[in-house]
Amino acid sequence: MMFTLLQAGSQDDGFGEWFRDHGGPVVGAVVTTIVAIILIRILVPRVMRPAMAARMSGRPKAEIDRRVSTLAGVIVRTAEIVLVTMALFTILPELGVDIRALLAGVSITSIALGFGAQSLVRDALTGIFILAENQYVVGDMVTVAGVTGTVEDISLRRTLVRDIDGVLHTVPNGTITTTANFTRDFARVRVTIPVAPASDLDKVREVADKVGEELAADATYGPLILVAPKYLRIDNIDMMGGVGVNVNGTVVPGKQWEVAGALRAKLLEAFQREGIKTPWG
Repeated sequence: MMFTLLQAGSQDDGFGEWFRDHGGPVVGAVVTTIVAIILIRILVPRVMRPAMAARMSGRPKAEIDRRVSTLAGVIVRTAEIVLVTMALFTILPELGVDIRALLAGVSITSIALGFGAQSLVRDALTGIFILAENQYVVGDMVTVAGVTGTVEDISLRRTLVRDIDGVLHTVPNGTITTTANFTRDFARVRVTIPVAPASDLDKVREVADKVGEELAADATYGPLILVAPKYLRIDNIDMMGGVGVNVNGTVVPGKQWEVAGALRAKLLEAFQREGIKTPWG
């Protein structure tokens, strides 16, 4: 019993001696890293918001918020990795780990991996240009690398895109050569309604313009419309499929599909009410 107590006391003294010699740097590194991460998470969005607001003056607030959220997320995640890595290299020597051998091993491994990691470098460089050029941000509807959907997350290496079926696609940034952004600045609504070949096209034009004006004055859809939809042209003539009437307008980005659905419904209702026949009835 006495031996056990002496052994425990000896272990406690050993730990106490180690803590006196090495505890300060370890605790300091851990506390400093935690405080730095907390400050970065708080300060980066607050500092970026006024800068982005000034740079993107005149843009919708929602677009500025998405830009800030995207850039802040990438900066914070990168800073966290750097801080944690620095803390580890501070703590490991205090635990008796020879980081010189570790660094030598990492250097050799890095050289070996460097020959096969060109795609990772390309991904990171492309990611930097995507963010710097503001090609898209989280929440945008885009087509990248043949995938169309909503951007859910961006990092320097990859972009996460969720398509209309709910499938989440991981797209390496290095594979992105062309970006189509459906939610930037403004969007076009282009609706083609077929009417019977014998229809009075002057009346069709009049009814289409009236429907567009009514939709632009609607309490629900009016705020989404920048330029009221109106008759644009005849897109095609098919004696079996009818005459394709194109109605075109300008809307808030990202709302083109919602407005187009409402426009189609109201055009069909108006054509039926005014006696303008469609090819199927």
